[in-house]
Amino acid sequence: MKPSNTPRSDDDIVGLLPPLKAIFAFLSSTMLMIFSITTLNYVILASYTDFSIELQLGYFFGSILVFCGFNFAVTRGSFFAATAFNCYMIVLFSVFLPSVLLMDAQSKLLLIYLIGIVFGLLTFYALNNKYYQAFVQYQFDAVADQKQALAELAAELAAEAGADKKRNQL
Repeated sequence: MKPSNTPRSDDDIVGLLPPLKAIFAFLSSTMLMIFSITTLNYVILASYTDFSIELQLGYFFGSILVFCGFNFAVTRGSFFAATAFNCYMIVLFSVFLPSVLLMDAQSKLLLIYLIGIVFGLLTFYALNNKYYQAFVQYQFDAVADQKQALAELAAELAAEAGADKKRNQL
């Protein structure tokens, strides 16, 4: 996922809020990522490790903090964070799938496996949806417009301060 290369003119206005479909795509992908990351991580930890509950909770807490940081970066228009989410989900799903194939048919985690597969696939769809990408592009443009407006304001204030100094010297 990369920023759009189409040049923007001064007539292009980036409003306060993105289109409603883009907001819905972002919110649904966020919720799907929360559910899929939780279920996939739980199954991976239950299948491959013998961590104590304290270590598992520590891992979940750490992954929540990283998720929140990357999700905030997406709301600021970071294409790197959006791509990182996609790559993380691919890695997580590829580690998860062998545990599904090795699972016991009478496993008590069968429902969690199925939920993990469904949420994982829905998350892939949501992250690659054109509306999610439009949301990230819109946020990128909005942040660029804010930076440009602040730079123009700072230049105007500096020019006004320089004019005031000249008036005071006379």
